[in-house]
Parts: sequence; C-alpha cells; structure tokens
Amino acid sequence: MIEEIGTGPDLDSLGTDNFAVLLKWTPTDTLEFDVRHNWMDIERVFGGANGGGLVVLNEEGQPNRNTTNLVPGYRRVNTANTDIANWTDNDFYDQTQPLLTFSDPVGGADVLAQHNRAGVDYGDFDGFQNAAASLDGFNTTDAASAAAYDECVFPGDISGDDICAATNGQNWEEFEQEGTQFSVAWDLTDTVTLKYLYGHNDLSYERITEDDNTASMVHDRQFYVNHEARYESHELQAFYDIGDRLTFTSGIFFYDATINQRGDYYSSVGEARYAEAYQDNTGLSGTIDFLASIGTPGFSNDVYLYAARDNCRETQAATCQRNYAVNNTAEDLGTGFLPNATRNDNLVLGSWQGDDGSNRALDVQHGPRTVATDLLYATRTEREAFAVYTQGVFDISDRFTLTMGIRYAEDEIVAEENLFRYTETTFANTALELPVPIWQFNLANGGITPNGDGTYSPVQDRHVQGGVPIAASVYRPFERKDDDITWRVNLDWDVTEAAMMYFSVTTGYRSGGYNLVFFSNSPTYDPEDLTAYEIGYKTQWLDDRLQVNGSFYYYDYENIHTVATEVTGFGGTSTSVLAAPGAEIYGVEAEATWLATDRISLGGNFSWTPSEYTEDFFVKDPSGIDAPNSIFPGQAEQLTNIKGNQLLQVPEGKATAWGSYRFPLQGGASLELFGVYSWISEVYYSPFESEAEKADAYDRVDLRATFTSGNGNWIISAFVNNVLDDVGVLQILREGEAEFFRHTAGTTTPRSYGLELTFQTGRY
Repeated sequence: MIEEIGTGPDLDSLGTDNFAVLLKWTPTDTLEFDVRHNWMDIERVFGGANGGGLVVLNEEGQPNRNTTNLVPGYRRVNTANTDIANWTDNDFYDQTQPLLTFSDPVGGADVLAQHNRAGVDYGDFDGFQNAAASLDGFNTTDAASAAAYDECVFPGDISGDDICAATNGQNWEEFEQEGTQFSVAWDLTDTVTLKYLYGHNDLSYERITEDDNTASMVHDRQFYVNHEARYESHELQAFYDIGDRLTFTSGIFFYDATINQRGDYYSSVGEARYAEAYQDNTGLSGTIDFLASIGTPGFSNDVYLYAARDNCRETQAATCQRNYAVNNTAEDLGTGFLPNATRNDNLVLGSWQGDDGSNRALDVQHGPRTVATDLLYATRTEREAFAVYTQGVFDISDRFTLTMGIRYAEDEIVAEENLFRYTETTFANTALELPVPIWQFNLANGGITPNGDGTYSPVQDRHVQGGVPIAASVYRPFERKDDDITWRVNLDWDVTEAAMMYFSVTTGYRSGGYNLVFFSNSPTYDPEDLTAYEIGYKTQWLDDRLQVNGSFYYYDYENIHTVATEVTGFGGTSTSVLAAPGAEIYGVEAEATWLATDRISLGGNFSWTPSEYTEDFFVKDPSGIDAPNSIFPGQAEQLTNIKGNQLLQVPEGKATAWGSYRFPLQGGASLELFGVYSWISEVYYSPFESEAEKADAYDRVDLRATFTSGNGNWIISAFVNNVLDDVGVLQILREGEAEFFRHTAGTTTPRSYGLELTFQTGRY
C-alpha cells in the first residue's frame, strides 16, 4: 500500500471480477467451431497506475516541494533596484527572497532571477497556482506541513515502508471489458484448411487522479477521464500443402476501431475563481461580450466544449478542413491571439462565466457532474485497417527449412480533438491589448491589496497573472492514410537432434497517428519502420533435462516513435509522440531451464540491449528547469539534439532467476515452493538522458507456496511479493513551468502478501 498523507484511504486497493464461457462444437470430423465470451470488471483506489503520477520525485530540480511561491514563473532582477518605492517594478530585487541564477542557453551568461509575485508579475500560465503554497490556508503553508510534504518526495531509492502520496482522496479507477472471440476451421481436403476468426471487444476505462499532488483545501485540481472503445476484426486464413516439402499460409484481415476519450480537470473544493464569473472593472471583459453580441467571428457569449466545432459546421472556414493543422504549422503561421488570424486550429473566445455545476455543457460526457472545471476535452478516433499476406515454408533438406513471407497493410484514420479551457490573456499585439501592467489590472479588480508599505498581497480567487480571464473552445480535425509492404526471410538449421539455429531478417511497420487531447505543436507523427536481424539458437542437454536458448539481434529503425514533452499550440506543454528519424538497438538474450531432479527445477534469463538515436533529431524540452521560458522567452524554440542518447523506456539490462521445489504428499497431492529474483537496469523516461527523468535500477524477490489436492480440484496458494520491499519506478511524468517542473511517477507495488483459492469442477 502507498500511505496517504492527505485525506482518504491508503492507495492501491484492488478488486477484480472475471467470468468467461468457452464452447467447442465439432459437428463433423472436418469442421470445428470455437467461441469464447468474457466479462471483466477491475476497480481500485490506486497509487501506481500508468499515468497516475502520484509519487513525487522532485520539483524545480530539487528533492523537495515548493511550498513558498503561490504562482509559477520567474522574473529577471536588477540587484541594484532595492528601493521599496520600486517594489512593483518587474526587476525589483527582494532581498528577503532567494536569488536564483540561470545560464543563458545562448552565450552562457549568468542571469539573476527570482520567483514571480502573485498578482504583480505577468505569467502566461493559464491561471495555474501552486497548491503546495496553500496547505494551511490561502498563500499559507506552515513549517510542519512543508516538512511532511518534503518527506513525501523520493529523488532516489524508494522503500515500500516509506512510500507515500498526498491527495484529496478522490483517486479511483475502473476498467470494464466484454469480448467475444469466434473461430471456425474447415478441413476442405487433406491438403487445404480454411479458418475464419472473428473478434469483438467493448471496453470502458474511468479514473480520477490528483493533479496537483497535494491535499490542499484551498487550491485543488482533479483529473477525471473516461475512455470508451469498440474493436472488431475479421480474418480469413487458408493453409495448404503443395507436395511434402512446401506449405503456404495466406490470409486477409479487416479491423475497425472507434475510440472516444474525454477528460475533465476540475476543483473538488469548488474554487471560486473557476466556479464563478469573473467581475472585471476595467471594461475589457465587457468589450469581449460586446464583440460576441454583434456576431464578431471567433467570439461568443456561450463558450462550451464543442463551440468551435459547431462554429466550423456553420462557417466552413478553411481552418475547419481536415489536416489544416498538419499542413499549416504554428511556426509557418506565426503567433497571435485573434481567432483564426495566425492559428492553425479553430478558436472561439468569450468572457469567463464560471462553472457552478448548472451548465451540463461544461461537464464531461458520460462522466460526473463537476464544478469549477478549468479544462475539458473530447477526442474521437476512427481507424480502419486492412492487410493481406502470404507465407511459404520450404523444407530444403532434412536439416534446412526456409520461410519467406510478404504482407501489405493499409491504415486509415479519421480523428478530431475538442478543447474547452480557462485561460488568461492580455490580447498582446491586438486592438484589445491590456493597456496597463498586470498589477494595475489586479488593483482595479481587487486582485491585490496594498500592505501600506509599498508592497501588495494577492487576494484569493481574484488575482490573475496572465490578464483577463476568458473561456476558449478549440477544434482540430484530422485524417490520414498509411500503407506499407513488409516481408520476412528465415532459415532454420537443425545442427543436431538436440540443437538448432535460425537466421532471420524481418521488416516491420507501425502506422502513424495523431497527438490528440492537448493541441500538441506536432499534431501528427509518421509511421515507424523497422528492419530486424536476428541469429538464434535452441539447444537441449543432459538427456533433454536442460534447455538453453538464446539470440543475438540488431534492430535498425528508419523512424521510431519517441515520446517527448513539447509546447502546445495553445500554451503550456503536452506529452507528444514524435517520429525520430533513426535509431539502433543491439541485443543479446539467453534463457535456461533445468529439471535438476524430479523435485527441483531451476531457470533464468537475461538480456543486454544497448540502444541509441542515430540521426540528428532536435526536440524541444520545456520541462527542463535549466532554461525556463519566463526568463528566456525564446526557450520554446530552443532545441536539443538527442542523437547518440539512449532510447527512452528501453533498459539496457534485465535478468531473472527462479527455482522451485516440489514435495509429493499422500494421495497424489503436492506442495510446491517457488521463488523468483528479478532485476532491471536504469531507464530513461525522456530522450534527453536527464538524471531527473531517470528511473534507477531495482530488483525484487517473490515467494509462493502452492498446495494441489490429489484429484487436482483444489489449489491453494500463499504468496509474498516484493519480499525486500524495494519499489521501482515504472513511469516518469514531466510537468512544465506552470507546475514548477514537477516530476512524478507511477511505481511498482510495495511488499504485498495474500492467499489464493481455486476450485476446478472438472479436468480435461
């Protein structure tokens, strides 16, 4: 279990229900029908789910939480400007606050900076505030709370006894799946068999996750998501022999998938800044309302999730065409904020009217009714795939067999993304540009209050950092078609009766796709192409009681799908899939199984897989603390070449060793003791080989004892998993400057133990 230092229960409870029915019918000797249908329901309060990121590894590159600064961002300071009369100057040096030093990525000069001041310094972060700075009240976190949260940061090795997370207790997930698999095989003749396979799957996934990694009752951000998918496939295969030495397998395959994903970022404490309309005394919000009332394109008094898409259906503008965002990059169009002027998507704006729960158009589809939503999205993907293939196996001689195959595959994808969000803007470089600094805008609207000494303090739910609050709806549609021909050649050599070798060359292809949800700056990515070379062996020794297998391989990628954090088309960052132009993986692996005695079995395996990106590939890294965009505004355009770096999420080494001992008991019963040791080397979760985004190597030991009754009907198992209670990192999530460069993780499960009971009504 993961200890919860906030509200709610400890994390990682689990409940699973799974039921399956299998039927087989053979009406004749040449005809066979098989059908399987299953229902599955998995529900838990979780702490380690993929994408959950509830365990904090570091923040701002430090092994602790920032519990001091209410808003994100930094400002350059002039250490000579210390006169309190100049306190509102953006470069004022506050001698009571830490002085930070950054190195300019262009030229290397030192830049002195301090954190932004809430309500005083401009920050283009869509209203993000630091919940860790308000653990004990608005803009208040006492030393005891800060220390408790710092104890819950894990920059190095993690022990299961220590692991913890801080949430508001909303964490929950449920996975439901129902599927049917059907096949019919018909032996048409002695040399020809036809087989039809059908598959259908319906699944739904829901979860609520803590986004700010705190239990603050002042600022809170929860993430709810539901994923609904329907998959259907048809495949017709033909197996036929041509003589005694040549056989063929041919087939045709059709696949359809429809995936809907919807997400809602909301506040479980109902923050007024999101739940209520913003009252603006400067008149800028009124101007936005006026533009909407007279029908100005791109403005509306009713902004909701699908406002931009509905506007597209009415206007049929050029930006509404599928793939407009692909063919017209943000860099090509420039930057700007007026709707559709220099954007590659479709944008509808309106003044912020709040979300008090009464407007169902501001709730996620097929999800809960929430309040204080600041971001809502819906994506849809429809995929149609087709493939035709054939493979022949030719026995050249008693010792050599040649296999050759070819496959043509085609994928068509139609997709769209819709986004509604709260944001703040000064409308820079437009006729609506805010005429005063942010601190004066806040002063006019009650966002800051004077302290009487020339300084100001922020007012809860009233202060802003980026300008006037507005609601935005954005829409982008896509479509693409990919196709490729792949092939395989394999030669098997039976060296002796107890040893064989194989030599193979295989090409592979994975279709391209789209980076949906957060309007990534790279909306699409190209197909992945692979040529794999492999030499392997399979051997048996000691009267077939010892089996040793292994292989040596080399993978040459022309394109390889790479996960990277990049600036989005609407500000902020997102995790995107990009196609790196080249990569190589070398590998060696081996496994052994030894039946040492009638009671003792031993085994193990290992692999060593060095890898690297082999071509120049320049990637943005807005999640790096070294050059924050607020200090270096061009940082979004600064690129890092990842050539020569290790592939992300590919460990160089893995190893496993296991052993079992079987005790025969009276009446044919048995007791088996089983233990396994596993190890995995360090893994990088970004392509930059950053130490802050690396999972350290870890190992674990699992033990199990299993009793089987004499007739095999009863099976009772007791187990202890992760005996040493070492916790490994399975995934690292990288936040940008808006969330203080926080790195969080999904982890392996701490030590767990249990008892399993199985009863079989019959055996066959």
